[in-house]
Amino acid sequence: MSQFLLQSMSLPRAGTTEPLLYVRPFGDVQFSDSQAILHSGAELSFDTSFGVFAAGRWRRLTVIENLSATVFATGSGRIEIVGVEITMFGARQTEKIVASAGIASSGKTSLEVPNFRDSKCGSFFVRVSAEQTGVVVTNGEWSTTTKVSREIRLSLSITTFNRQDYVKPTVAKVLHLEKTVETLRGKMRVLVVDNARNIEFDTEQNAPITVVQNPNLGGAGGFARGIIHLRNEGWSTHILLMDDDITLEPDALVRTFALFSFARDEKLCIHGAMLSEEQAWMQFEAGSKYRWRSLYPLRAIGREDDLRERKLAVRDAREKKFAYTAWWYTAFPVTITRDNPLPIFVRGDDVSYGLLHTGKHSVTLNGIIVWHADFGLKNNPSSLFYEKRNFAIIDTLVFDRHHWWHLARRFIALSFRNLFSMRYASVEYMIRGVRAFLAGPDALMATDHSALHDDLRKVTEEKPAPLPADLAAVKITKPRIKPIRLIGFALAVPLVGGYILPKALRRDVLKTAPIDSRAVGLATRYNRILYRHDRLPEGFVVERDTRRFFALLREVCVVTKDIALNYRRLKREYREAYPTLVSDESWQKRFNS
Repeated sequence: MSQFLLQSMSLPRAGTTEPLLYVRPFGDVQFSDSQAILHSGAELSFDTSFGVFAAGRWRRLTVIENLSATVFATGSGRIEIVGVEITMFGARQTEKIVASAGIASSGKTSLEVPNFRDSKCGSFFVRVSAEQTGVVVTNGEWSTTTKVSREIRLSLSITTFNRQDYVKPTVAKVLHLEKTVETLRGKMRVLVVDNARNIEFDTEQNAPITVVQNPNLGGAGGFARGIIHLRNEGWSTHILLMDDDITLEPDALVRTFALFSFARDEKLCIHGAMLSEEQAWMQFEAGSKYRWRSLYPLRAIGREDDLRERKLAVRDAREKKFAYTAWWYTAFPVTITRDNPLPIFVRGDDVSYGLLHTGKHSVTLNGIIVWHADFGLKNNPSSLFYEKRNFAIIDTLVFDRHHWWHLARRFIALSFRNLFSMRYASVEYMIRGVRAFLAGPDALMATDHSALHDDLRKVTEEKPAPLPADLAAVKITKPRIKPIRLIGFALAVPLVGGYILPKALRRDVLKTAPIDSRAVGLATRYNRILYRHDRLPEGFVVERDTRRFFALLREVCVVTKDIALNYRRLKREYREAYPTLVSDESWQKRFNS
């Protein structure tokens, strides 16, 4: 029977900043030209986040009955498959060699995991050791001969707006995979929705790529265009939505395709974890919960996990329930719903789609990842406009028990934190966002989102930017211990953020705070704060403005009153309008505008 590729065991490539995500070398090992050269006595172990085969997860989610490892290597040495078994309650783990063989003279050595289905091992990894003459390793594979549950045809839909430097390398990787990996050949296509209407690809003739030009309708508009196009085309069984500003780990596609092919649940959806582009080992999110009663409803799973850690790589972690899948990498069956995304651009379009359709069916898997720039550098007051408007709409549509006081409490609390940390522009855009929600679904339908976004982007305050030399040289303020910070936060209320303090008690010394924080305590005592990135010389300065503070405080009170008076009516209207908001006809009007 033919082998079906489940995942690759790749070596670090040129430009790889974190080789320990792929493989662990021991002894005299050299990496060169996509090869690992092991000198006498050296070892190469794939007990890494990308190298381990997560057997427990594959057993629970799929029907695969057998598993084999193939290593492409030459020289004098041995190849072993090591199984990791976790004892009851995860108290400790034991490792054992389940299969072993000398390196074949053909350069291709295959080993089968014995009794894969009944094995107690939650994960497996391959270890290569060199004997007297050394070994050269090129790569490896995990595969099965199990018959697929269903035939998969996967289309990637990438929405882009002037991100050619990211999109073109991503597309090149995808097309190379489709051409060279047998299980993907003829079964994977690329659709690029170009919101800027200016991208061109130099691809081979008949390459499986289509470019659709689209008005600048944001991510939601691009992904809606892609979903509708692929649904109407009728070729795809599954769609993978992908951002344009990510760096793709190519084997993520191999694993995604294989997981769909053998999935027990025909509604299975797959979410790719996001790793930091600045710190390539650090996980930003592997799924997220949504706490609609909370001030900060998005609760990332796996935030700041160090994926170089061996214990994280080899453990058999049970699937975690999460609420939604972010659209930097989310894949789902075409038949999951006929609904299209809500027309709520920039923030929350993926959240609403996940809460309503894909989230409860979604899983993650090691090695299905992308790298993305730090979100702290993308946040600015215009982002808060979208967050306030869009999450209010989402909560209204999704949660029956969401009431006006939940929205009002979040708005008041976040306005307080921004006002009392001298982020006045943020409060102005929050107010504007809530007022857009209060305008109702008819106003949302009538919005020219491209013009609105252009207007919102004009904000110049509180926007991360490269710091001039004098500000970049400012010493980062060492944060106080948490109890002291809490005291400072508590004192801000009776002191009205320091605005009622005599000027002599407030200092003009420039203090620093993390770029994504709200330095309420500092802002009570100081007149200027530099919000800056902790690793990059980027940030912005805010300064005290008493008149602006009290004017915004009055506006917050007025908007809160409007929430209380209008929320019940708006909840009914948004729910009644939902089918129209997400319909093909509604989106088609936007595409033709």
